[in-house]
Amino acid sequence: MPSITNLADEFHAFHKLSDQMGALWKGSLDNLELWEDFTDEGLDGRRAELRRFARLAEDLSAEMGKHPTLDLISFAARSTDDQLEWYHDLQQINSNMGFHPMLLTFGPRYPLVSVEHGERYLAKIANLPGTLDDFAARITSAVARGRVANHTIVQQTLAGLDRHLGADVDPLLSQPAPKEMTANESVAWRERLATILTREVRPALARLRAVVADVAMPAARSDDEPGLMYLNGGAESYERLVWGNVTREVPPRRVHEIGVQQVERIEAEYRHIAGPLLGTNQVSEIYDLLRSDPDLHYSDAETLVADATRALAKAAAAMGDWFGVLPKAPCVATSIEQGPLAFYSEPAMDGSKPGTFFFNTADPSMWGTFQLEATTYHEGIPGHHLQVALALENEGLHPLHHEPLTVAYLEGWALYTERVADEMGLYTSELDRVGMLAADSMRACRLVVDTGLHALGWSRERAIRYMLDHSPMTRLQVEGEIDRYTGVPGQALGYMMGRLEIEGIRADAESRLAGRFDIKGFHDIVLGHGAVPMETLERLVADWVSAQL
Repeated sequence: MPSITNLADEFHAFHKLSDQMGALWKGSLDNLELWEDFTDEGLDGRRAELRRFARLAEDLSAEMGKHPTLDLISFAARSTDDQLEWYHDLQQINSNMGFHPMLLTFGPRYPLVSVEHGERYLAKIANLPGTLDDFAARITSAVARGRVANHTIVQQTLAGLDRHLGADVDPLLSQPAPKEMTANESVAWRERLATILTREVRPALARLRAVVADVAMPAARSDDEPGLMYLNGGAESYERLVWGNVTREVPPRRVHEIGVQQVERIEAEYRHIAGPLLGTNQVSEIYDLLRSDPDLHYSDAETLVADATRALAKAAAAMGDWFGVLPKAPCVATSIEQGPLAFYSEPAMDGSKPGTFFFNTADPSMWGTFQLEATTYHEGIPGHHLQVALALENEGLHPLHHEPLTVAYLEGWALYTERVADEMGLYTSELDRVGMLAADSMRACRLVVDTGLHALGWSRERAIRYMLDHSPMTRLQVEGEIDRYTGVPGQALGYMMGRLEIEGIRADAESRLAGRFDIKGFHDIVLGHGAVPMETLERLVADWVSAQL
């Protein structure tokens, strides 16, 4: 039987090789030439390996006792296996989080440095047509098996492909040439990239577009029945996906109830904080004012960038009072014009790339001025940047714990820090604190609508209406969120459920330690082991508390 370290090494290497969507998101130069494997053979082999790793970790744990790394391998292997049951058929065609939108968002953002990097990137793009054809074949196979997305998702995916094919300049051509190339080499490199995109990638995109239009669109499911429960085996599978994203055995209906309770609690806070600012205690009126008053929304990208940069600097200056171990890597705010509204990308340990909070400024009015600070603290400091950069910089931590393998830990922490930012006094005004509530509204609503869609049979419109009634989001924003949850069942549950777990673990530690509780020590122990399941985190904090009693 392998040692813990050897098993972790083997699993980590397998994860980096097989999870090419994760590598695309991170801009990883490892296995640069590869793309996601859409073939049945590749998927079946990947799932079999995941089950083998889970058994090995569980056998080793039975022999040696509980260990964070073994907990992580077992959990990550089994939850990923569950996710892959639907991943290629439903998520990859999703218009928000699927292969094509992620390709456009991250494909031209690789931190290329050397001439070798440049050659390998060209090889990657040359391999893209084959992957697009495999993806098209997967869509055809999924339709034959009754695993097709709902009408709106397919329609939006088709529209995205049409925009790409109709662009004057291919978005993938925006990839910067490697930094070490001379000016002449850069020009020649870009010409080679343009040739591959025009002669090879564009025809493959057109073939994919034809499959989406001629095969997926006629078979698309009704928007009245978009949830997993309407597919064969979907209801049972969704229960496993809830476990995989929450890391606890919680029935979907219980998650739904928790969401309703959280929505009610947050709406009481709106009356207390936003009511005096906006002159009304009617929550529906508060939401209408927040979503529709033009004075509460941005009108230009430059101000958005400046405000995000200012918020990051403020958080960086204050983090030493709340965290004992601080990251060496910087975090910067950068605007983009495609992809999700906001997301974080990890730093490169060679210094070639800082931790980056990306935010979409294609339509600045989508951003409420009250929203930006909470989002900045979630994605940047003290949220994902501290979480990810500290794990990367922890030399005593196995690299497996750097990976985003536990949604409840990863996103639960970031949502938890939006409230910690309030404790830190980071919000500039009471209106910015309302932005904290707006972020909470979305995450609480997710518990209700995700379970509503996939376990209770809600229609797309019913889910949209619930979020409009219980958050200040615009209809366009809500539609994007609902379409994301439809394609990625259960993932959105990890945010609020993870935060509630961390808050509960902290409350227990504060109660047991009383006056000896140290917030820096608590945060350091929560961040000190990188990604772990929530049961493991609870055990680690309990051990930390016991050591001080």
